[in-house]
Amino acid sequence: MRARCAPLGSIVVLGLLAACAGGAPAASRPSEASTPAGPASAPAAAPPAQAPAAPAPAAEPLPLTTLKIAAQPSIASAARYVAMDRGYLREQGIELEEVPSTTSAQMLPSLAAGQIDMGLGGAAAGIFNAIAQGIPVRMTLDMWTAYPGNQSGGLIVRRDLIDSGQVRDFRDLLGLRVGITSKGQATEYGLHAGLAQGGLSLVDVETVEMPYPDMTVALGNRSIDAAVTIEPYGTQAVVQGFAARFKAWPELIPYDAPASIMFSEDLIEMRADLARRFALAYVRGLRDYDQARTKGKDREAVIAIMQNHVPLLDRAMYDQIPWPSNNPDGRVNAEAIAAAQDWFAERGYVQTKVDISRVVDNQFADYAVAQLGPYQP
Repeated sequence: MRARCAPLGSIVVLGLLAACAGGAPAASRPSEASTPAGPASAPAAAPPAQAPAAPAPAAEPLPLTTLKIAAQPSIASAARYVAMDRGYLREQGIELEEVPSTTSAQMLPSLAAGQIDMGLGGAAAGIFNAIAQGIPVRMTLDMWTAYPGNQSGGLIVRRDLIDSGQVRDFRDLLGLRVGITSKGQATEYGLHAGLAQGGLSLVDVETVEMPYPDMTVALGNRSIDAAVTIEPYGTQAVVQGFAARFKAWPELIPYDAPASIMFSEDLIEMRADLARRFALAYVRGLRDYDQARTKGKDREAVIAIMQNHVPLLDRAMYDQIPWPSNNPDGRVNAEAIAAAQDWFAERGYVQTKVDISRVVDNQFADYAVAQLGPYQP
């Protein structure tokens, strides 16, 4: 059967051209009418046999360049882990060096100084203020988009309050103590959006600032009544019996963009080819992850990859955690980021709003899609 050559990314197309083309067509046999008439003559000497054509040389692998990314282990980074462990980044001549970083206060100055090439972050007042003050970083590739129906993250409530019927809707949060990471961050923004659906505002609850891991403990000892959290912390609180799922992140802010990869100005402006190659490998990882999340394709293999990079979670947890949804074409939702900036500005957390084109740059995701084609679910 004749081989079919499907369109592939540019990194492999050149290597497959010979296979797709097949052999040269056979020369047609002369018809009897074209054979010259006349006495038979001695057969002509056969032409010398030709040596078989040498195979096309394999494409030279790209020299490896190390990119530094500020990150902490997280299942929201699963696509990046897939791109690393399946060799997609290495095919593009890239190795990643992870630099531990827990806050944007640590990450942003390092990005601005060129000490790291990439960081992870979402819509927060500090990001907008940093860009307004001249720190040139941009959100370039999606990590987590809150698509309706996805259950990852969001608002969890003490189990006893749910089981007793005391909390059934947003309006029942009146007067309760709710954990958020910090004012001016996505958790406060998400809480505001949820409370508004119940006719409440932030002044109608008592917000308590704490890191995500501490929220689980606080729910267990009843020092808070609810929390806006992310995975795996939400699932850990549920599994331990401290909390119940109340409203997932998409029920707070549909299509929100809580997490993305940010590039430094140097990577964008001075090493754009390298940035494009990273994006191509990363989007391949996004699509593998999405297939595992939505269709179960290679699910165990993808879980094994996540376990390799997030070692604190045992295998059983991956069947209980709602995996975060994301855009398999890699684009960051600029409208969601703009809406977040508007809210932070209204609250006084952002003094000078910046043009959203200085915050979100989807050119690298678009490049990856141009090479791979639009995602086919």
